[in-house]
Amino acid sequence: MRAALPTSLKPFAAGARSQQRGAAPLPPAARLGGSGYGGGSYGGSDRDRRLILPGQEAGGNSGAGRLVIPGQRGPPGGGGAGGLAGAGAPPVQQNFRPPPGFMDAVAPTEVAPEVAGMSPEEMLNRLRSLTGHWHQLAKLLPALQRAGFDGPAIEEATGLERKIQNVWGTAAQVYESIKTSGLLLSGALEHFDADGEYLLYELRFLSIQQRAPAAAYIAQHNLSPHESMVLARAIKEHERRNGRREGFADTPADVLAYKFYRDAMECRRKEDVETCARKGLAVAESDEARAKLSELLEEQEGPSYALPAAILTTLRLARDELGFRPLAVAGDLQTATADQVLAAPKVASEGVFGNFRVPAHGAGYEWVALPNWSVLTLVGHPVALMIENCADVARIRGASSAKTEDELKRLSGQGVVVVDISGESAAVQPSQYYLTADAYGRLDLAPGGEAAGAARVLGPVLFLARPPSRDTPSATTSELMSL
Repeated sequence: MRAALPTSLKPFAAGARSQQRGAAPLPPAARLGGSGYGGGSYGGSDRDRRLILPGQEAGGNSGAGRLVIPGQRGPPGGGGAGGLAGAGAPPVQQNFRPPPGFMDAVAPTEVAPEVAGMSPEEMLNRLRSLTGHWHQLAKLLPALQRAGFDGPAIEEATGLERKIQNVWGTAAQVYESIKTSGLLLSGALEHFDADGEYLLYELRFLSIQQRAPAAAYIAQHNLSPHESMVLARAIKEHERRNGRREGFADTPADVLAYKFYRDAMECRRKEDVETCARKGLAVAESDEARAKLSELLEEQEGPSYALPAAILTTLRLARDELGFRPLAVAGDLQTATADQVLAAPKVASEGVFGNFRVPAHGAGYEWVALPNWSVLTLVGHPVALMIENCADVARIRGASSAKTEDELKRLSGQGVVVVDISGESAAVQPSQYYLTADAYGRLDLAPGGEAAGAARVLGPVLFLARPPSRDTPSATTSELMSL
């Protein structure tokens, strides 16, 4: 029984059978490898019988047959696969650098000699009983992984946690790199046989030239894992900041001294600076490092001041928090007279905080402080008149166009009318309100068209100020100056 051909291959099979029976050959565009498909003849060479990818040229150049990756440049001269623009440009330089010690690790396919002849069960038994030092047992882990045991399986079979497996694997690479380099004496290397994996694990980011001196210092001073971590980070900081320029050598002792020196430079309290500097002097090895730390201590000498028990709150004011203008209150708009308004004093402020002094004849007046708007700073003599209820003043009701009960309710409440009585104002403008007085001195707010017929015009009304409202947003300055 003959297997059915896929639909895509039936035309080619039909063409082959027709040629065998002596039928007319298929047209060139229908033959596999014909000119219509970008290749050579059907019976051409192996180089011609290749897969033509989208964007690949049909010519037989040296770049044909390559897989074109999006964004990949072709060979110089514009030929080859893809035909991309700018193919003659030099390749982009890669900035990736492997971490220190990347090539020091044992290749995954390399088996330690002492483990090569052991069966998986023997290796698991050694891990269960912890027979040997940790760096010897760590060599069993890659062999077990190649035998099909992953981390969870090893943990289940031996009880060795995956966290410890990871520490062993990394620390064993550090151990072997130090041992292979020969830069550390065997006596110092034996210090890491017992619980040394946590000490060497912290040196994983250091290079070979940095690991051996650091390990010797750890063994000599019997450092803890935390102290080993501090030393490893201090070495990287010394390398990054180039501590040699400040007089600290590359030795682990001077590297730690440089770490304490940097800590002292970042401290604010005198006691903390002295503590860090003395820690650095205790471990410094070179004369230059000791001199640098001694200078830091000498700078801290002098009288010691205890921190006060009380707290002094210091505020930096903003510009809009400083400006205010004190205005003399000439009385109530409905009861005051023209003479009282014209007799109101004025003050001038000065200094960065706007200090002012009340004149002698103004001691008996009430004063109101308003924001120091530009309209107040540009006039000569502003005076304030109080209003007990703005809804009771007919002129204010007419200017606000309040008609309904709700509008009158919002209009009710106190207010301050500010008038400029300097007498320097220009001619009366119809679009502005003015403070006028009749023949008996009674005050009134009149628009410019009616102010000309009044007995006396005291000055233009600058604005009506209202207190903040609980129900509606407070009016803006432009809204206040609608009068």
